[in-house]
Amino acid sequence: MNHHLNRLPAKSCVFCQNPLEAIGGMRIVAQHSWAIGLSDRYRGGGNPQYPERSIPLEDGSGCYLLVKGDPAKWTDDAIERARQDYLAGFRPWLCQKCTGRVCPKCGEPINYPMGSDVLYDSGCSSHIAVFPFDPGCSNRDCEKYREWEWKT
Repeated sequence: MNHHLNRLPAKSCVFCQNPLEAIGGMRIVAQHSWAIGLSDRYRGGGNPQYPERSIPLEDGSGCYLLVKGDPAKWTDDAIERARQDYLAGFRPWLCQKCTGRVCPKCGEPINYPMGSDVLYDSGCSSHIAVFPFDPGCSNRDCEKYREWEWKT
């Protein structure tokens, strides 16, 4: 079952509720310590630092909203926003600031969010591999700024 096909991104980050245009960077749907998705199986537990939770998408649907990560960030409100995004036909996402894929100097999104599954404007997603290089910062005023262009 693939509930993600043809789902355009939701309008804003599930956590901070800001649109991508206000944040910059890319939309994150999964990493080692964070994830948001759908499953046809109930899942829970896992690493206590990054636990998984399953929330029924709709009563009796057999489909679950799966969230993984810091329980303090996965508030009831954040989970409900993600559930409503899916029910409205969109795919929820998390921003780079909320998931920590930011510059260590200024806190703005890094150019290449390594180790992340990202969601594009088209609704397609892909994995950003980990490579041994400094991707630089997206903030032109930061000393770690590096010109970068995404080819999608």
